Amino acid sequence: MRRALLLSTLALFAVACTARPNGPEGWNIVGPAGPAGVAGPAGPAGPQGPAGPYGAAGVQGPAGAMGAQGQAGAVSVARWTKFKDILFDFDKSELRANETGKVTEIAAYLQQNPTVVVGIDGYSDPRGSDKYNQALSERRVNTIRDALMGAGVPAAKITTGAFGEMRLKCTDSTQECWQSDRRVEVLISAR
Repeated sequence: MRRALLLSTLALFAVACTARPNGPEGWNIVGPAGPAGVAGPAGPAGPQGPAGPYGAAGVQGPAGAMGAQGQAGAVSVARWTKFKDILFDFDKSELRANETGKVTEIAAYLQQNPTVVVGIDGYSDPRGSDKYNQALSERRVNTIRDALMGAGVPAAKITTGAFGEMRLKCTDSTQECWQSDRRVEVLISAR
């Protein structure tokens, strides 16, 4: 019996030594992890991915240096000819009833002469502050511009300017002198 026990132990031992571990991994012996190995060489880069969304715009930087000035072009100077003055009441910008015929006459002249353009410059007499007189002359110009457009003159054929009391016709302190300065000068020019 001893012998049988010894033989069976030896047979068991022999079978155990020749046995293979189960599965493709081999023996599953768990112990502490070893040190990391040296990194291998980098592989080839993969294909480029799609572009991501744009980020928020940043603060605008300072302006760059000005470029070189270009060559001067041909100069075309318009020659303006005085056509009419339209007069206004003191401190008013409404068109007087007795001045409306001038607007009609100017519009008719422009329709008969399609290459002519009109310039309207507004003025005031010297009474009042510079700022007030400038605004008054602008209102007077706008009145005449609107009246001309209402009479059929295209806006593209009208140029405007407002000069307040800068170009006085007369320097006397009389009603007649001040009346000559409360005006819109109408000028014409061929294109």
